[in-house]
Amino acid sequence: MSDFLDLQNGWYNGLIQGLGQSQDSFQIIQPAPPIASGTAANPTFWAYYNNIPPKTLTAQFVASGGNQFYNNYRGLLSALVPTRTIDVKKDIGAENYAAWHAYVQTQSGVTMNQMPTMFRNWAMFNAPEVANIGSSDYAAILLDPIATAQNELTLVYTTEKGLPANFDWQLNYADLVTQLASSPSRSFNFNSGTMNKNVSSSWAGGSKSGFFGLWGGSSSTSSLSEQFASSNITVSASFEHVLVLANTPGAWYYSSAMGLAFANQTGNPWSDQSSINWNNTFGPNGNMQYFGANVIVASGMSITVTSNAKYSSVDQQTITTSGSSGFWPFYSNDSGSSSSNRVEFNQEGNMTITTSSIPGVPIVLGVNVLSAGEFVGHSTDLGVSLFESAKAFIPNSLATA
Repeated sequence: MSDFLDLQNGWYNGLIQGLGQSQDSFQIIQPAPPIASGTAANPTFWAYYNNIPPKTLTAQFVASGGNQFYNNYRGLLSALVPTRTIDVKKDIGAENYAAWHAYVQTQSGVTMNQMPTMFRNWAMFNAPEVANIGSSDYAAILLDPIATAQNELTLVYTTEKGLPANFDWQLNYADLVTQLASSPSRSFNFNSGTMNKNVSSSWAGGSKSGFFGLWGGSSSTSSLSEQFASSNITVSASFEHVLVLANTPGAWYYSSAMGLAFANQTGNPWSDQSSINWNNTFGPNGNMQYFGANVIVASGMSITVTSNAKYSSVDQQTITTSGSSGFWPFYSNDSGSSSSNRVEFNQEGNMTITTSSIPGVPIVLGVNVLSAGEFVGHSTDLGVSLFESAKAFIPNSLATA
């Protein structure tokens, strides 16, 4: 007799096969409500990338949770030290610095790579006596990934007039909808009687926690959930479109700095004065062990779930009234306009659940999770190279510290 953990692990194997994913990285996201268009669409979409995934095959997603990429990255940068201090404000003077930053606030989409030329052009008309030293200061900063990252983050705050860019990724909701519309369809069937519940070789080793029961928010160990899990369950699933979408953090993120921090467990660039270190960032108990590299999104969902368990009239009423929170396996809530759930019982008390969503509205089914080493690996060598270049950079005639 299967319990809900067996069912969830069996469903995990069935889902990755049906969606063409891999047990080396895939994580199921619960719940999976539609992402509707509107002012909240971008933040809602970006929250899936901003979330730091727990080590489990099934995760209950909470967009406002405390363990977030952006906030943890800011903390990381505060614990890193550039190879040398370059004080642009001191070099160009406080008055010029204030005027320069007032100008930067009028510009949009400014990045650190633009700053040397941008400052020179501004200074040639407004403060020609500091055009060279200011431009050289910014050029020197660009040689050091730590200094660049710290200044890039400050620049984001400056150009956003003090507002933090909490959720800012290169691709937005409109990009998601456009790419999803041209993605292929998927359909598959699942039967708990023939499922493979062995997930020991998966990246997380199993869905030890983080999954609901029969309906959204319910316990997987409740009597109704256990009755459901121990019955024979079939799932017929089809999706008009399924998309695997990789995304890149916005201007606030500098990959070489994080790659450099990961590559050096002690010493430079870590500050020995900070309580933030390699172990509590990237280590076994760190707050940046894993990252959601991309999301798996579907639209036009049609799911039919059957159970051969016999439910009493009281249990039928309880299940029916709980449908607004969505049902296993996706828990897509009954929003009316975007998705719907319907429960029916035959004369023997056997249950059939149908869940559907309208075409074109994205639903996040899961994420592909990378370890910190995999996530920053592409930038580690570059970060080390730039860091060594910065240590050897000695044009004292161009900039003073």
